Amino acid sequence: MADSTLWLEHLSSSLRASRQLAYLYHVEEDKYEFMGDVMGVLGVAADELPTNKQGFKNMVAKDDVIERQLAIADAIQKSREAEKNFTLRYNLCRADGTEIPVIETGIARFDAATGKTTIQSLMALDTEAIEQRKRLVRKLEFRSAVESTLSGNEDRRHLMDELGRIGEQKDKKGFMILVGLDRMSLVNEIYGSLFADDLLQEVQKMLKSLMNGKAVVYHISGDIFALLFEGHNAGEMNDIAQSILSVFYNQALEVQGRPVHQIVSLGGVRFDEKEISSSSLLSRAELALNDAKERGRGCFIEYTEGLGREVQSFKEVLSVGDEFLRGFKDNRVKIAFQGIVSSRTKDISFHECLIRLIDENGEVHSAGKFIAAIEKMGLTRLVDTFATREAIRELKEFPVISLSVNVSNHTFTDPEWLKAVTMELRDHPDVARRLIVEITESVVMSDVSQTTRVIRTLQDLGCKIALDDFGAGQTAFSQLKDLSLDIVKIDKSFVREMDKEENKLFIRTLHSLASAMNLETVGEGAETTGEADALIKDGIDHIQGYVYGFPTLDRPWSPPSKH
Repeated sequence: MADSTLWLEHLSSSLRASRQLAYLYHVEEDKYEFMGDVMGVLGVAADELPTNKQGFKNMVAKDDVIERQLAIADAIQKSREAEKNFTLRYNLCRADGTEIPVIETGIARFDAATGKTTIQSLMALDTEAIEQRKRLVRKLEFRSAVESTLSGNEDRRHLMDELGRIGEQKDKKGFMILVGLDRMSLVNEIYGSLFADDLLQEVQKMLKSLMNGKAVVYHISGDIFALLFEGHNAGEMNDIAQSILSVFYNQALEVQGRPVHQIVSLGGVRFDEKEISSSSLLSRAELALNDAKERGRGCFIEYTEGLGREVQSFKEVLSVGDEFLRGFKDNRVKIAFQGIVSSRTKDISFHECLIRLIDENGEVHSAGKFIAAIEKMGLTRLVDTFATREAIRELKEFPVISLSVNVSNHTFTDPEWLKAVTMELRDHPDVARRLIVEITESVVMSDVSQTTRVIRTLQDLGCKIALDDFGAGQTAFSQLKDLSLDIVKIDKSFVREMDKEENKLFIRTLHSLASAMNLETVGEGAETTGEADALIKDGIDHIQGYVYGFPTLDRPWSPPSKH
């Protein structure tokens, strides 16, 4: 029974990871049982699932109910002669009123011994139909955007003229607030561009009502409005901004008969005594608005000189990120390998894969030079996928090696990455057994339950999981067992300062617990023989660091080429 329960849990986890839903329908009992990605496919919580035929029928779009019922009835009838397979395409109507196209593939079976019929079915979102709808929506959005852009550009020109006039004044007084609507792209996708246009009109009406002549309201782009307060005391700006946030948070807008709570983000700029161009004033307000959105949305940020310096810093990030992308396209991003040594035999246990960038002058740069920019630009999935793919390719080519690869928290819980790894390894258990996936404590803390599911899926393939930099974050000793890890890597800060008694105690405690839980341990960052010897003495299984070798772009296991 326990094995059966574990198998069902694994099946359900796999279905969720692949965004599919399975159900078993007992015809005579009129009873449904579901498993898998309930929310992703049906759009309801587990406790809201339909339990019978009528409940499921209520979820099918009205135009598709009869056709589906006829197809199911035909499958049930024909199953008395032989198992009947069927495939259906129809629309589900979710609780919020949106219709989602799905594909259902099932089989109807009749059991002559019991006289009962069951239907086993697998459901998934019809991605092809969804893409067709998106293309249609984009066409409508483009048409709408052309119309709104013309009026938006006109409003923007008027605003720029006013800002130019104000900027030239020596005794200028006042401020400007930009109002950005949060997640308008989601509104477009769910309700359509016509609904979004009506929402924008209602927002503009509300802003004009709130301002009541205190400010001029401009619609300067698709989801951004500008409020110009000329002649006002700049000390009023924060209070006015907070009142706008409060109204939008508490008051619903009526759009096409539907109440909508639209959250906004605000960015503001004061008119100071310095002469400044209209474009600079608007740019400063836009920087403040973008900062408000980056800080979680639904808040107000005023432009400061510090924010300007942050922007300069971000420009540097963009420069580094662009350089990395160019290197990636030019095949100048490479994998370096660093050996992890067994403390017992002094042989190589496995090699860690490390990202390196070769610049246009041929100089090799370690990840420390560009990884922060990669993370800020949202390129970690690209890097992680590249490293994973290269590691698997290397393992397939050289069957005597083992490799570890680092995966960030965004990638590790990404179903597409897991799907790609599964496809690569499911028919190659010998390769999977030699792949170690390294995760950090930030991965664990971001979503413990999802992380655990992914860990189990990878371990089922044969992979090992290592927790990197243990001790640098918030993961407790007690969580190591719950995560079902295979390897724990001690953060280098403990190794570098082993002369401190608390660090020695930490390493010894970890070794003791790891031994009890059958976990392997790795001491990171050993640079001297003294550090390596101390780790060996404390029972650490493997040692990584410059004391045993630097990372190299060459394959240490590949025979030298003959000239």
